[in-house]
Amino acid sequence: MVWYHDFPHIQPCPWSLLVPRTLVCVPAPDLGHVLQLKRAGDLDAAVIALEGILGAHPHPAALAQLADVQLRRGRFEEAAAALDRAEAEAGTTAFTARLRGDLAYREGRFRDAARSYQDADALGDRGTWTLVQLGRARLRLGDVTGARGAAAQAIERDDAATAAWTLLGDIERREGRLDVAETMYARALERSGEDQWAYAKLCEVRLLRLPPERRAKEAAVLHKSAGAANPHLTAVLARLRSEAGDEDAAAAAWQERAGRTGDRYARKMQGFALRRAGRLDEAAAVLGSCLLEDPHDLVLFKTYVHLQHRRGALEELRRTLEGLLPHAGSRRGAVYAELRKLPVPAPDAAGDAGAPPVADAGSTPGTP
Repeated sequence: MVWYHDFPHIQPCPWSLLVPRTLVCVPAPDLGHVLQLKRAGDLDAAVIALEGILGAHPHPAALAQLADVQLRRGRFEEAAAALDRAEAEAGTTAFTARLRGDLAYREGRFRDAARSYQDADALGDRGTWTLVQLGRARLRLGDVTGARGAAAQAIERDDAATAAWTLLGDIERREGRLDVAETMYARALERSGEDQWAYAKLCEVRLLRLPPERRAKEAAVLHKSAGAANPHLTAVLARLRSEAGDEDAAAAAWQERAGRTGDRYARKMQGFALRRAGRLDEAAAVLGSCLLEDPHDLVLFKTYVHLQHRRGALEELRRTLEGLLPHAGSRRGAVYAELRKLPVPAPDAAGDAGAPPVADAGSTPGTP
């Protein structure tokens, strides 16, 4: 037997150098408090708690939870960064794949979302949310057969999955089979009598089966009787008013929902209705505030920029774009591009009136 003291120039190798870093045992963090904060909706406090945990060690479970919280806060760049770190530490898991799907779906990248949801299912996600979201992404892509298959698989996994039955109703409605859609929505409601979304969908498809001249009136009666308790019914009323050509009334309905729930989507839809009604100043104010809160909404961004050019409110547009830059993330290049298109303001310009015309390429502003 060879002893190290017989060869003093040879030193024992520490075992820590022989064990790969990914195999070093690190105690799993206690995320119970974080989960409680998430359930309570206190997302800012959840971020603070997670940052405290991650200060000791970049544990992948905590990083994945941080990505989920940032996604719920609408901080897409921060969510993507946390996901990258989590997967760098422990590889792709069913949870991180599902979160990537949620992130892509929120950003409107439905093909990427569908791919990530498929990965999550293949990696062992056995819930129904992933399959329902996969179906919704496929429906957005026009893959009706694939959407129906994902919904059916979710129902096979859990017959009480209300969202899956509601998705089947959406598919049938898109195909123009309103009677079958009504049946699917009714089944969703049977499985969860308190699901306001399914109830609103059921009411809407029943209203759509009425003659057009009766829809808005019946929707108003329905809204008066149950709308205060169900904001989704207010959205149904707003959409039917838009279909009837009464955009002022539609904007009022969306404003009512936004005032009751603080829903940014309702405010955005209010802004679109105001624009269609020709109330451009009001529409610009509403859409501008929504854009500052959600700079990743491409449709909203293009609509707002076009609206401000139409109004001639270029200085107002400039201020909004400059306020957008710190939060634009991956959209920063598009914001800079729109800023470069704007005419260079005069030093003493007050508002749009004093803004000079755009300088020719290669020339210095203010020179012939």
